[in-house]
Amino acid sequence: MRKWLTVTLVSVAALALSCGHGQILESITVQPSGGVIFLTPYVVGGAQMTAFGNYAYPTATRDISSQVTWKSDLPWVAVVSNTGIVSTSGTGSCGVTNISATLNANGNTVVGYSTATVDDTNVKNCPQGPP
Repeated sequence: MRKWLTVTLVSVAALALSCGHGQILESITVQPSGGVIFLTPYVVGGAQMTAFGNYAYPTATRDISSQVTWKSDLPWVAVVSNTGIVSTSGTGSCGVTNISATLNANGNTVVGYSTATVDDTNVKNCPQGPP
């Protein structure tokens, strides 16, 4: 009985320790999900975006902002730093651009998106709409 109990406890402990290592990144949620809006193309400073990794086995959600690669589809409209701070490009351009957070996890590339809108009330048809 003692030998069986020892083997069972060791097996359960090994199983519990292995669960966290095999987590699978299923998706990335970028917040704010509604994007950020700048009312002029010459804003000083920026807005922080956060990337949350949604994992399976076991289910968990974690801030992975420092692990992802940040990118703006239209860097002449808005730029994003490697820490997720979005700001206007400073070129005077207006429009809407996708902001992506990408992570290569276990051979799979997972991407989450939000948007940045740069408006200018002095320019007709600005912003020009979604990318």
